[in-house]
Amino acid sequence: MSGVVVTIGLLAVYFALIIWAAFCTNTGRMKENTIEEFALGSRGMGFFIVLFVMMGLLITASTFASWFSWAVHEGMIVQYLLVYSTLGFLFSYVFAKKIWVWGRKFNLITQPDYLELRYRCRPFTLFFGAASILIEAPWVVMEFAAMGKLMNALTYGSLDAKVGTFIIGVVVISYILYSGMKAIAVTELIQGVISSVAIAVGLFVVVYRLWGGFGPLFQAIARIQPKNLTISFDGTYSYEKWSSFIVTGGLGIMGWASFFSRIYTSKSVLDIKRVSAWSAVLSFIFSGVLIIAAMGSIAFPDIVEAAASETAFFAMADKALGPWFLAFTGIVVVAAGMSMVSVIMNSHGVIIAENFIKPFREGISSEERLKAARWSLLIYSVLGIGLALLELPRLYEIALIVYEGIAQVVPMLVFSLYWRRSNKYGAFIGFMAGLTAAILYGVYGSGTHWSGGVIGLVVNVVLHVACGYIFPKDPHVDDLFAVIQEYEEGGVLTRQIDSMGAEAG
Repeated sequence: MSGVVVTIGLLAVYFALIIWAAFCTNTGRMKENTIEEFALGSRGMGFFIVLFVMMGLLITASTFASWFSWAVHEGMIVQYLLVYSTLGFLFSYVFAKKIWVWGRKFNLITQPDYLELRYRCRPFTLFFGAASILIEAPWVVMEFAAMGKLMNALTYGSLDAKVGTFIIGVVVISYILYSGMKAIAVTELIQGVISSVAIAVGLFVVVYRLWGGFGPLFQAIARIQPKNLTISFDGTYSYEKWSSFIVTGGLGIMGWASFFSRIYTSKSVLDIKRVSAWSAVLSFIFSGVLIIAAMGSIAFPDIVEAAASETAFFAMADKALGPWFLAFTGIVVVAAGMSMVSVIMNSHGVIIAENFIKPFREGISSEERLKAARWSLLIYSVLGIGLALLELPRLYEIALIVYEGIAQVVPMLVFSLYWRRSNKYGAFIGFMAGLTAAILYGVYGSGTHWSGGVIGLVVNVVLHVACGYIFPKDPHVDDLFAVIQEYEEGGVLTRQIDSMGAEAG
């Protein structure tokens, strides 16, 4: 009972802190009642806030719940997280500049806005906006479900998982509806600081407390279940399968609609590049230590038993340092889940207002679009929470399927940034064919070799390139690339953009 009181008490304090930061601080309040302020915080966020907002792409509640429990049972295969997260952020380092410059120059707010600018095809923009929401929505459901399981584990089973999902959902929805990205940013800052402390100190303490160090931990794995130290895990996986997880995961980071929102919020290109570099370093350290601790948990039958309900991380935390540390790490996981779903839901609500309502209502004001975004977000969130209350399979399996689809977005994005012959036909045909191939191969193909997502990427790229040579180059593309060239050469646009960023900051 004392453990329940401790964990519930610390969670209550954390929720109170989040609500205070979002509703009562100047940083969390919207300065203007506009859709741009709601969606992007007026594009003026500094390095630390954008860093924690970007890290929310990888440090999620599902990582602590489903991936950790997966690693307990099958070991090394889950270390793909270590590689793909680092690779994904390095991709963002390379590609973010042009996205940011065009976003600032042409006042882009959403990922479909970018595609409309580049490909000039309204039907494709509408289709893609709907597809991106449908592909990403399962992750929102998954995160809410994971956070519900967390609440159940933190309270030693006294709080039902569905009740936990509902409580967290109400908190998240309330601060997003109030102030959008501004509220998200200030809560991300708090969540990021807490997470950093836990990652830098807590996990290392756990390793030395339970195993006596990393060496004894690996010796325990080798003695108890040596196949956990192999990628193949007794032939269940192949190196092709492991590589598939890395390819679709690393590329998939750029495919998220919320990835563009994270880039647009930054006040300068330099900041977003620094954020990408630091995110790669921190995610490498975090993923490595977390999964190593999970692999070592095979030595403790009670933690292995908890892995069946995807609560092994919390069983480990409680076993190592008791209810106080369990409550602290629980806050970290709640923070991670809230971070992920808040940015995704906010970006999806804005996409509905900007790309589905605005084009069909001539003269609609920014305030009216803001109202539409809030209503869309509320309905979307309620549906997501409702689905999360249903019985779901192992969450990491949902996530892997989601990334198969998200990865198909990436070829059109990369080609649009660097290849002037990239056109709307290649974008649409390549995306649809790649997605179809990924689904069909996932259903009928081999389960131990290359994944459907990788096969889909090959089909996607081939058709995109073919369409680039079959159809003529769009005439407006040279003007877009001239904007980038002018920025790189330090022309007028550079001074205008940098001064806008300084004023916003």
